[in-house]
Amino acid sequence: MCSGRIDPSLIMEAFVNGADGVFCGGCLLGECRYISGNYQAQGKILLTQLALKRAGISPERLTIKFMSSAEAQKFVKYVSEFMDKIIELGRIGKAENLSENELKLKLEAVRNALEGKKLRWVVGKRTEFMESGNLYNEIFTAHEIERMFKEVVMDEVDLQEILLRLKNKPSSVKELSEKMRLPSHRILREIANLKKMGLVELEDVSGSSPLWKTVDE
Repeated sequence: MCSGRIDPSLIMEAFVNGADGVFCGGCLLGECRYISGNYQAQGKILLTQLALKRAGISPERLTIKFMSSAEAQKFVKYVSEFMDKIIELGRIGKAENLSENELKLKLEAVRNALEGKKLRWVVGKRTEFMESGNLYNEIFTAHEIERMFKEVVMDEVDLQEILLRLKNKPSSVKELSEKMRLPSHRILREIANLKKMGLVELEDVSGSSPLWKTVDE
């Protein structure tokens, strides 16, 4: 199977089901039978690593390495090095000082973000933007693409985590800010975006703090 067919949601399924690390392999860059498959895989892995990092999970738990089918020794070397790194990191969640419930919530938030149309569109445009450019014929460097990824990932992962927390329990901006360790103004901005999309609504006002909840489907 071409590495370009790797889907971030499949990677997240592995983590959700208890994997401490995920190793992906692809053919050498520039030697893909499907022309750009391994470059697409590279973009998907980068996006997933950034999403994991945003959720407080070590991005080193996911890697991709490129090699030819004739480089068995290199494959063994890469896998061995990755296994050593995972052993060094320890069990997922414990190494990140996350409780079982917090880990589950954050992994679900990452998975939901990666399954969304916005991140799928962004990662699908990576190769095009680096080779052909956007509608204005602007060519993006790998550094510029990564910076764009970071900004979009940050918004989407935060948004999905807020939705999950509000689904579990109506909360104020202050409560969400404390649980997610994010500034209140950032939480408020995401709440405003979610309200515009019709995904959250006011439940009640506790003292001077409005309580928000997800909209019942």
